[in-house]
Order: sequence, then structure tokens, then C-alpha cells
Amino acid sequence: MAHQETLFPSPPACSPPSLTLHATGQELTIGIEDIMRIVVPCLPAPFFPAAGASRPSPSARVGGDGEDRISRLPGKVLSEILSRLPAKDAARTVVLSRRWRRVWASTPLVLDDSDLLVLPRRGRSDYLPVDWCSVTDAVSRAIGSHRGPIRRVRLTCCVMWLVQRLGMLDYWLRRFADGGAEDLVLFNRPQPKGLYLPADVLRIASLRTLYLGFWTFPDIAGLPRGPAVFPHLREIGLFCVLISTGELEHLLACSPVLEKLAIVACFYFSHHIRIGSRSLQCLVFWKSLTYELAVVVAPHLQRLILLQDYPNLSNPSLRRTRVKIGYTPGLSVLGYLEPGMHQLEIGGVSIESGTKIVPSTMVPSVKILALRVQFGIRKDAKMIPAFLRCFPNVETLHVLSLEADEPTGKLNLKFWQEVGSVDCLETHITKVVFDKFRGERCELAFLKFILERAQSLLKLVVVLANGDQASVDEMLTKLKPLTTAKRASECPTLLAVARDGDSPWCFQRASDLSVSDPFDW
Repeated sequence: MAHQETLFPSPPACSPPSLTLHATGQELTIGIEDIMRIVVPCLPAPFFPAAGASRPSPSARVGGDGEDRISRLPGKVLSEILSRLPAKDAARTVVLSRRWRRVWASTPLVLDDSDLLVLPRRGRSDYLPVDWCSVTDAVSRAIGSHRGPIRRVRLTCCVMWLVQRLGMLDYWLRRFADGGAEDLVLFNRPQPKGLYLPADVLRIASLRTLYLGFWTFPDIAGLPRGPAVFPHLREIGLFCVLISTGELEHLLACSPVLEKLAIVACFYFSHHIRIGSRSLQCLVFWKSLTYELAVVVAPHLQRLILLQDYPNLSNPSLRRTRVKIGYTPGLSVLGYLEPGMHQLEIGGVSIESGTKIVPSTMVPSVKILALRVQFGIRKDAKMIPAFLRCFPNVETLHVLSLEADEPTGKLNLKFWQEVGSVDCLETHITKVVFDKFRGERCELAFLKFILERAQSLLKLVVVLANGDQASVDEMLTKLKPLTTAKRASECPTLLAVARDGDSPWCFQRASDLSVSDPFDW
């Protein structure tokens, strides 16, 4: 094989160890490793999950007569074969025959740079680190040599700072636009931070899905705008992307058929996020932080998923987010609302434990509601009735019990007995799932409250926090009083469940619109 010179020099030593974020005059340092632990599980799946495994070559002989029957198949069939192969394997077919070269040139390119990654072989004397620049080099050659259409591109391993410095990234994006790319995953491996995303990404009008990671969004001044920018775009994922309120609004305005927006590991401490979209169906705000998340106008929004889990955040005030729900007549799934994290505002009214709930402060469309509550924090637990009153037609209630680091007083059964009318609990709720039960009296008091008030309850599921046998036996003993407790429903089913391992709830499940209840398992 002829020697081919690499296009790129060696990269600098390593990724920066942390990101320093600024919030109202304060600094917060979050380690890159912590960010990557959030981002990596949320990445779109590789196009070819079995990449690297042994697979038959298209050049394999069929039969014992040595005749190459595969190459005699119709061109459309050969093209379909190539489109299902990782780029490295598909490119090898050009050496088979002139016909395969013609097919390769006309086959839509499906490029995933993780297929080109040569992982180090541990336990060998010739162990070497991953050569990221070789991957980048191979991607550049693949894009430059393939002159046909482009279907899907997933770049998570390339050294983007170097690609951009050499002017190649703008060229790549123009090729994606000319080739009619439909799916694009473009991650700047966090090296260095703050790299600006080229504006040419907004010129790929053929896109249907766009996932961006570790970029600074370009200044919107002079950028293409209007529904013609992304007329087919249905999914956007922003992973640790620095984007202003105006830039996000610009992106939404350019996407007239957008169905899913995911904001993952993004930090906007002193900023407002405003969501306005006539087509959006699912909004996921995943392990991100902001001062205010306002869903202003979203008539087709079905699902609003919130997960803001930062237990090691030194300044608790930075965790507080105002969640404003505006015009969302189709919203049916909401959670996790967390009293210790979220200041809920509906119809311009902030919801507090003593707030009088009127029709303008209700969201009657919500059928599935999920709460994360520290029952050891008295103020947080007292917010539960107020939250429930805002959603009068809830049918399924999920409650995740969080352990309080510094308890401030627990609510007893008397408090729950004195709670006034709660419409959803007394008329609509048929299923309650209580997760992470630790056997505390305040948890039992809440469960008794559910049994005494839920007139339509069919099933109460209690998931134990600890699955080992000794703990299970102890928790079952503590749950025994529920079997004789007063019940508003005639025959609810009581289930105690010991789960093996962590909850299966994850980003992919939360954002999957085909799953009717993303909090269930």
C-alpha cells in the first residue's frame, strides 16, 4: 500500500481539566470529566453499533466456483449494501472493480468517525494512545474523495480546533450542504473550550436532525434567518453549547417543523431561556442550569422534561430555576418538578405553598406528573399539595424521594390530614409510583395521605431505595401499616418493588415520544 502523508500535526497535550463558569459575579468550576459523564450517555447512538466486529466483505466469494456473484447484482442493490457498511469498509470496495467504484461514487455517504477510531490494545508491549489526528485525517480524506450525495454524518472524535484552524471545517460544512446531509452530529471534543461554531452549519437546509456539542454558537448578526434555513429540521440537541437567549430564539425561528429540543449540560446561570415554537413537541432540559426557563408559546408541546441534578454544587442559589409555563394547551407529561430547585410560575403567578389556585394558574392538560422531593426539608414537602392543585387532571403521579443532606423538619400525618381539597388526587389519579423509599415516617405519612384521598386509585407502587435482602425485609415491615390503613379507593393494588441496580430512566427514554410514560419502567 502506498504511503499517505498525514494532513495534521500532533495535537496539544490534553483537554483542559475544567470549565470555569461565571454566575452573577461568582465563579464555578466544573470538571471536564464531570461534564463528559453527563454528555456521553446522551449522545446519539453510533450509526453502526457493531463497528470493529468481524463482518463478511462484499468481495467474499459465493460458492466454490470462484465466481463473484455479488458484483453482478443491480446497482441499486449494491448501493444499498454500501450504505449499510461503516465508511472504512465501504471505501475498501473501490479496489474490487470499476463497477464498485462507480457505485461508491453515487452512494449516499454515511460517515461515523468512531468507525475509523483504532482503539489501543491493552496488555501489549506496543500499547499506544489513541491517535485522534489519524481519525481526523481519515475523515478529511473521506469527505474530500466522495463526490456523491451525503446522508448522515456523526463526528465525535475529530480534533475540531485543528480542522477549523486549517480552514477545513467550513469546507466540510459546505460539502454537507451540497450533498444534502440529513443527520449531523458535530462535537468539538472539549479541546479547547469556547471554539466558535462556523455559521455555515445554518446553511445545511436538508438537515432533519442536528446535534452540537462543546461549541460557542456564532453571533446571529448576519446569519441566515427565517423558516427556509432549516425547513426539514425535526430534532436539535445542544450539548454544553454556549448560546444566548437571542441566538436560541433565532434557531427556533429557523426551524418551522421542529419536534424535539434537547438542552444538555448547558449552563446559563444569569440568563433567561425563552421557548417559543409552533411545532415543538418535546423539550428536554437535562442536567443544565439557568436562572429562568420560560415556555412562552408552544401549542403542540406534549412533554417537558426537567432533570437538574447537581448535588455537589457549592452554592445552592445557583441551582434555583424559575420555570414559567405559558401557552401550552397540549402539555401532557411534566417532570421532574423539584420544590428545592424550581420556582413554578403559571399564568404570571408564582406558586407557593399558600397560593390560592385558580383556573388561570392551572394546566389541565397534564396527565403524567413527576416530582422530586426532599421529604426531610419541611418547606419542600409542603409544596406538594400546591403543585398537585396546579394540575387538576393528573392520572399518574411519580414521586422520587430524595435524601436531605441537612434536614430542616419533617411533616407528620397530621399535616397531611389537614391539607384541603386536591382535585387530581380525589378524582383522577389512578396510579402512584413512589421511588427510593427509605422507610422514614414522613414518607409513610405521605403514602397514607395518598391512600386516604385517592378515590380512583388502582395501583400504588413503592420502589425500595435499597435492594439487598436485609433492607428489603426491614422496608416491608415498615410498609405493613399501609395494608390496614384507611383507603378512599375500594380495591387499590399495593406493590413493593426491590429494583436491581439503578433506575432505567435515562435521556433516551425521556426524549422518546413513542414511550407514553417516560418515568415508568
